Order: sequence, then structure tokens, then C-alpha cells
Amino acid sequence: MYDHLQGEVIEKLGSRAVLRVHDVGYELRVSLSTASLLVPGTQTVLFTILHVTDGMPMLLGFATRSERELARKLLATSGVGPSTALSILSHYSAPELVQAIATSDIAALKRVKGIGQKTAERLCLELRDSVRKLDIAPVDARTMTPLSAADEDAVLALLTLGYSEKEAREKLGKARGKRKELAMASTEELVRAVLQS
Repeated sequence: MYDHLQGEVIEKLGSRAVLRVHDVGYELRVSLSTASLLVPGTQTVLFTILHVTDGMPMLLGFATRSERELARKLLATSGVGPSTALSILSHYSAPELVQAIATSDIAALKRVKGIGQKTAERLCLELRDSVRKLDIAPVDARTMTPLSAADEDAVLALLTLGYSEKEAREKLGKARGKRKELAMASTEELVRAVLQS
């Protein structure tokens, strides 16, 4: 029904955001990675899914089409609802999630709160083939450990500067490898280090 919404970010609180489009405020549930890109008072585009549970409609919003496509796959899996799907997408980037499912990395999926052994196995079994067909670049399995909050924020900031997610993560990893003083660096310091490299 809705492919995307373009408008002003009015409010953002955790996994909830309000987008004003032509004087109408739309409430959306978003992943934490998408939420971190939203700045109240600025214009943005969110790709959407209208999900209906027990007759109650809910709009889900995503910063990228690839994140939305993964959400659709997750929601089609038995036992996975909107909250669980958004939790998974908050924990891992789209390429990391594709890597985990495609390689049946049960342990990685179980790191997400609310995902147990059976659900992790079901995700791998039901989605292994379909996620490989998505136009999402794979990542090295060694990058599957979740990044720190500062690292994730730095990656998201680099995305807004025109870097691809893969490129941003690679450059951030190289910058950290070259400069040990970045171990406790802030988001701004990490972004500056990447831009200077």
C-alpha cells in the first residue's frame, strides 16, 4: 500500500519515529540503525511496510530498501513479528544478517535478545536460499561481531557522507587498525579518522 514516505522528522524516541508528510503525521516503528539516521527537523525518506496484526495496522519504516526487503523476509518466517524483526535489524546490518543466515550462523542470531535456538534454526532453514538472491553485498564472517555504539554511529554518519556500508565498515576497521588511540574514540573522532585516511 505504501512504498515510501518522504517528509520531515518530527519526533524520534527509541524505535518510534513520527514523519510529517503534507500536514499528516505518520507514526512508524523503526530499527535502531534507522533511528540513528533520523534528525528531528530534517527531511528524510523512509521505505515502509504496512503490517497488520490482529486487525491493528502498524507502519514500519526503514532507511534503505535492502533493510526493508530483509524485514519482509523475517516477517514471513513463522514466529517472527515486527518487534523481533526490528530487534534483529537493530543488532546487525543487512549484509551481516544475510551472512549469518546464509552460513547458518545460529550462534550469531542467538545473540539477539528474544531469539532462541529454534527461531534461529527456523530463520536459517526458511531464509537461507532467498536471502542469497537479495542484492546485498556479503561481508567477511570475521566482521559478524556487533560493532560498538560509537562504531555503529560512525558507520551511519559515513553513509550520509556518501560511503557505501561495506566501504564505511572497511575504512573504519583500517583506521582502527592503524591508530591504537582510537580504541576509546568518540563517533566524531572515528569519522574524522576515516576522512583523514
